[in-house]
Amino acid sequence: MSQGVKAYMRLEEIPFMHWGVISRYNFSEDKIHLIPRKKWDPLSAAPIMLQDASGRLVPIGKWKGHFSYISPIRGSRPGGEERREGSTSDVFREIIEGRDYAIFVTVDANRFDGVFSTEPVMNEIKDAYAATIVNRYPAMVRVIDSELERTLRMRIEDEYTRIAHGINLVTFPVSKYYETFSEASVESLTWLFLSLIEAIKTGVDDARKRGFSLIPTYVFFNIGSLAGGTQPRLHAQTYIDLNQDGHGAYMENVLQAFDTMKGKCHICTSRHDNRIIFENNTWISWATSAPRRNFHVRIAPKRHVERITELDRIEITGLAETLIRISRGMDKAGVAHDRYVLIYSNPFGYNSFFHLFIDFVPFEKIGGIEVLDSVRVARIAPEEVARILRSAMSDG
Repeated sequence: MSQGVKAYMRLEEIPFMHWGVISRYNFSEDKIHLIPRKKWDPLSAAPIMLQDASGRLVPIGKWKGHFSYISPIRGSRPGGEERREGSTSDVFREIIEGRDYAIFVTVDANRFDGVFSTEPVMNEIKDAYAATIVNRYPAMVRVIDSELERTLRMRIEDEYTRIAHGINLVTFPVSKYYETFSEASVESLTWLFLSLIEAIKTGVDDARKRGFSLIPTYVFFNIGSLAGGTQPRLHAQTYIDLNQDGHGAYMENVLQAFDTMKGKCHICTSRHDNRIIFENNTWISWATSAPRRNFHVRIAPKRHVERITELDRIEITGLAETLIRISRGMDKAGVAHDRYVLIYSNPFGYNSFFHLFIDFVPFEKIGGIEVLDSVRVARIAPEEVARILRSAMSDG
């Protein structure tokens, strides 16, 4: 593996909010409205309550419900137009060849730099399989001068508003170019997950050293422009939230559902009847009984594992095989090629009962009732979805 660093960018050269950096060199008063904020909706968020010693429910300074990351720098991201390897839309190619700056967290499964680094480098990694870098156009502030932070928090924050603080990572294949799971090999996708998992471990380790204890971590793939994929090369994104102020409404629902299962995990004990689509030695996938979109497939490891970082090499390879098989089955069944893969892990620092699961969700236009509440009007029964996908996958 080649790791030839060609050049470093000094802190004073980093533009405002690139790689989530706000420093005395790039900040000025006219940029205060551009600082990312985490905003809680007062009409659909509420304090998290816990019982004290006397049995009373008391707030703990954390929220649950709907929130938004508001980050104008996201609008500066380069978008993909031409969809081919080596095209000008593939910004990863310049990073791989050492012609553009990046902050590398992992190359393959090897740690390269810390997640709070302020030293972007030009580094040729053409011999690697996969890499994870800090997102250049993030939704959150990653590093901010301490004196600026104190002043800006006083000016920006209120009961429902925080300066959005966290780490945004991007993981992508290096040795092979592909745009969907269907095009990937098991080996290439395995390396992608190995790089991603080691980067998350690095991020959590670095965050804990800085005193962060509650760390929700969101991992997802946006595949295709309709699903929000601004770059054609397949890549995963990881949001490591360091605000320590709570979590979203769906995660709260998931945590509460698992809390009722203590001693009898639903994923471990359910058989899914005739909704099973594919399984191997380590993973099982099925058409979920209450789909969020038509052809919504749920995937889970057979071993009771709480976080993606706990998967072993065999399970990671099994996951790669599962995602590829399901993606190719969806292709043959004529399912929309724009898709989301959403990975649900127990947030770090949470003492919750949990079983890792993954939702494979095709893009679909939705109606008003589906925006109005957490509801879906599905047109295909889950059993029929399973039959269609099993048939498509059995054709080879």
